[in-house]
Amino acid sequence: MDIVLVSSSPGEVHGLARPVAEKALAMLPAADVWVFVSPGGYASGREARVASAYPGVRKAVNPREFLSFLAFGKRPLGFASSGSGVVVHLGGKLWFSVLLSRRLKYPLIVYTDRTIQGAKSVSAFLVEDERIQASLISKGVPADRVRLVGNLMIDGIGVDADRDEARTYLGAKDEERVVLLFPGTRTQEVAVMAPFLFRAVELLARVERDLRFVLCLSPFIGTASLDSIFSHSRHRGKIDGSSATVLKSAGPLEAVTAEGVNVRIETLHRYEAMVAADIAICTPGPVCSELAYLGTPYVAAAPLNVPSAVPLPGVSPFLSAIPLVGEILRKRAIERREESGRFLSIPNIKAGKLVAPEVVGQLRPEDVVIPCVELLGDTARRDRISRELREAMGVAGAAEMVVQTALSASRGTLRGTDKGQEQDSS
Repeated sequence: MDIVLVSSSPGEVHGLARPVAEKALAMLPAADVWVFVSPGGYASGREARVASAYPGVRKAVNPREFLSFLAFGKRPLGFASSGSGVVVHLGGKLWFSVLLSRRLKYPLIVYTDRTIQGAKSVSAFLVEDERIQASLISKGVPADRVRLVGNLMIDGIGVDADRDEARTYLGAKDEERVVLLFPGTRTQEVAVMAPFLFRAVELLARVERDLRFVLCLSPFIGTASLDSIFSHSRHRGKIDGSSATVLKSAGPLEAVTAEGVNVRIETLHRYEAMVAADIAICTPGPVCSELAYLGTPYVAAAPLNVPSAVPLPGVSPFLSAIPLVGEILRKRAIERREESGRFLSIPNIKAGKLVAPEVVGQLRPEDVVIPCVELLGDTARRDRISRELREAMGVAGAAEMVVQTALSASRGTLRGTDKGQEQDSS
């Protein structure tokens, strides 16, 4: 059978498609897992390349191939459907998955962490929590088509090392506190956030001793372009940022800022780094959920100084392409987002309160340094935040439920929610 996973952004591909592909490999080793990357405003351009290397994935189809297949029936090179399978929607615009399921004549199941439109074409909704379950049912989706499976994002988090081992791997001394930096998953985002974070670590190093800084680079950012991004960002002046130079050495990849602060560049062991960390500074996104599940306090920073680099939902990402007025419309969309007053990071949204600090707006690096200093100086507060973040994220196990439901949908044996879940798990 075919398990066709549809995703769009780096967070969806890495955080949702990857754990489903790995679980499918374990549960259904004879199945062919395909990843179709749909167009989206959050995309880095490297989604298909990264997904093709995931265990269990036979091929990842890029957005151009995807659109060509939908519009003209031109099969992507290397894609050969078996005639039996299921399409699993894991983010992006639902209508891409709807059209793909019709093209392949496969049933469609949807994993979602929010209320979603287009229920008529969906065989089953797999949802994260009871709130979304109730919302879908209230909108007319039959209750037996809505299955509560939990938080899929945390299924892909795997750590082989404990805190001491992780700190040793990072080269952290006993007296050092580890500060993680997450500059985003798209090149245009990193070009803004990296200089911003480099200046922040320079300011932190002035007021705090015994800090080890580690920048966790997304797999969707190529290391070959780091020197250019770190040293020649045209946005540095807009955010009062600092530059950094990548050091050429045989050891771990490192960069040194203009003021001489060393920052380790971690490309492989991001979860070990999270376990080792005392605090993290990150952009609002899936990384917040990963940090929360592992109990790492974070400060979510969303500088809106450079509108073109700010990820936005819906049609907003495409506003810049509109001649003459595009940037004006995009800036206004950003302003409305800032004025909304809603929480930015998923763990805070889940908790219904501000557990981890957030800063948003026309920011300077000082704006993120202040809450970092407060966290570093208050062990009891860090422990409380760590505990509350863990509590907000739930437990793992959603990937298995997704694969079970996919198998049932492919066989035409999809049953009602409660009874079906009991039988499928037996």
